[in-house]
Amino acid sequence: MKPINALLKRWHATCWPMKRSELKKFFSMAILMFLILLNQNLIRGIKDSLVVTLIGAEVLSFIKLFVEMPAGVLFVVIYTILCNKMTTENIFRAIILFFLFFFILFGFFLFPYQGLWHPDPSMVAGYVKLYPHFKWFFVMWGKWTLVLFYMIGELWPMVVFTLLYWQLANKITKTAEAGRLYFFCNLVGQANLLISGSIMVYFSRKDHFLLPLLGVDKTESALKIAALMAIVILLCLCILLLHRYVEKHLVYGHMVERSAPTKLQLGFYDSCKMIAQSKYLGLICVLMIAYSMVIHLIEGLWFHQTSLLYKQDPTHFITYQGKVLFWTGVCTLTCSCFGHAIIRKLSWLGAALVTPIVTLIVGSCFFLLIVAVHLNFLSETIMGLSTLAIIVAMGGLQNVLAKGTKYCFFDVTKEMVYIPLDGEMGTKGKAAVDILGGKIGKSAGAILQVICYTIFATVQPNQLAPFLMVMFFFICIIWIAAVGMLAKRYNRLISKTEAATLQ
Repeated sequence: MKPINALLKRWHATCWPMKRSELKKFFSMAILMFLILLNQNLIRGIKDSLVVTLIGAEVLSFIKLFVEMPAGVLFVVIYTILCNKMTTENIFRAIILFFLFFFILFGFFLFPYQGLWHPDPSMVAGYVKLYPHFKWFFVMWGKWTLVLFYMIGELWPMVVFTLLYWQLANKITKTAEAGRLYFFCNLVGQANLLISGSIMVYFSRKDHFLLPLLGVDKTESALKIAALMAIVILLCLCILLLHRYVEKHLVYGHMVERSAPTKLQLGFYDSCKMIAQSKYLGLICVLMIAYSMVIHLIEGLWFHQTSLLYKQDPTHFITYQGKVLFWTGVCTLTCSCFGHAIIRKLSWLGAALVTPIVTLIVGSCFFLLIVAVHLNFLSETIMGLSTLAIIVAMGGLQNVLAKGTKYCFFDVTKEMVYIPLDGEMGTKGKAAVDILGGKIGKSAGAILQVICYTIFATVQPNQLAPFLMVMFFFICIIWIAAVGMLAKRYNRLISKTEAATLQ
């Protein structure tokens, strides 16, 4: 019996390490993560499909550099001001309400009636002809509502998930609990990818059940977008209700020791100064920047190839994105099943290295395929298959594996390193790192492409592939080195925290 009992204990420690006292916290935070990420992936699929098919994949670099980056900086300023005037719980509600009202506005007023809001296309074309080097700025102006939606959609994962959700999770989770709770919360949360992909595929059809409720005075694409936005709005309301439950029963209930709400008095300049002076926060920022840069370098090319394959049809593009999300969910859930065991066997360092190594290997194959086609080393068909279809499939595989490992390993290990930090550094420093780190990474990845598209007005994304591939290799090496340096500092900080607790 003893060997059997020992075996059962090991199985329980690996497959379900939760204690009974942690179940209320676990299910609340896991479902909250599920809802936030479900919304995030629906928004991502919509915004990418609309911008890539109705504007062009080339414009993504301009949006990330000239729209997203200023918006990220502005949000950090606003967030810092709010932290000095409101509790974090009220900030969470205010931000979700802002997103909720914008999605209502876009889904039912801005997108269906674009002709009323956008400038005359002939006037935009005239400016493009007169000033070809500023082509993409005029194109963004001509479709400004889509650009605005893309910007707000990009803020959701950085603001709601990366900052607000993990700030709440770190507030009610101890370091000793994080290794157990975070991986299994991630397992539940990332299951949304299976559902979000299916939702996008279903509402891209012409016979979904919401169609009769949305009116008959809209185009087919407007009806499909309105249906998807209705789901997004409903999810925002569910997030608000569940957050209220967490606030009442976990933050100020019996699960966490109650304390008076504090208002931090650290300004935006001091937040940035904190990152510059703290090597620990600086290394976390390097991880954020590296991930954002490599993903942007690949996505621009992948989206361009995909738009060519699907003839710039938004409906087909959304369906394809839904399928990619589904397989990303399969990959994430598979990784999550082994995530807790990996961090126990290989430590924080081993888990944190999974994402950069996988991204480097599969991303290299994607770039090499595009460069080989560009240099005419490959024909238009390989073994009866279209080379374009193979490139799109490889880009999709890279997206599935990179994001699957990112959701399971990168996000969890990154959030674990914030837990030992004090409240001031953990709150304001986290806000600056998560918002600015991601935006700087995307902007840095966009700079070279923006310069090329501005100087060479007719350049195609494929022609930039050799230069982007070199940058991709270089950034991945820096990413891996930064993980190693951060692991040493994290382990030292944990040792000091445990020693102080024992005293």
